[in-house]
Amino acid sequence: MAKLARGGAVCFILWGALHIVGGGMILLALQQGPAAGFAAYRAPDAVYPALAGAILAYFAYGLVCIGAAVAAVAVLLNWKNSQLGLVVNTVLTGLTEAGLILFLLIPGYVPLLQALPGLLLFGGAMVLGGFACSRTHRLASAG
Repeated sequence: MAKLARGGAVCFILWGALHIVGGGMILLALQQGPAAGFAAYRAPDAVYPALAGAILAYFAYGLVCIGAAVAAVAVLLNWKNSQLGLVVNTVLTGLTEAGLILFLLIPGYVPLLQALPGLLLFGGAMVLGGFACSRTHRLASAG
């Protein structure tokens, strides 16, 4: 069983590395402009508005997946005051919100008022979850 688990873990690690490299290549290409970023998709003959729509759909799909993962971790772990759940969801939501800030808020593509609900929910979840986990940890240490 341990070998199967490790094999699965290796597959997840390789999947993550593949997507880190792919995303990094697109981000680097975007430094030369949007056309270079689109070219990273190996679609030089594609009509850019159609390709842009497909990429936006892929982005939206990624948000749905991240949202589902965060909600599932919240139901399965955070609801039970799990420190692991707090760490996993803080990292997932934090990285997602960091991307929103870096790529959409700072350049001015999205107004702060539109981004505020997610940022406030992220902050509230971290603060409330952090207090709950630290209180449980303090009580367990004192007992």
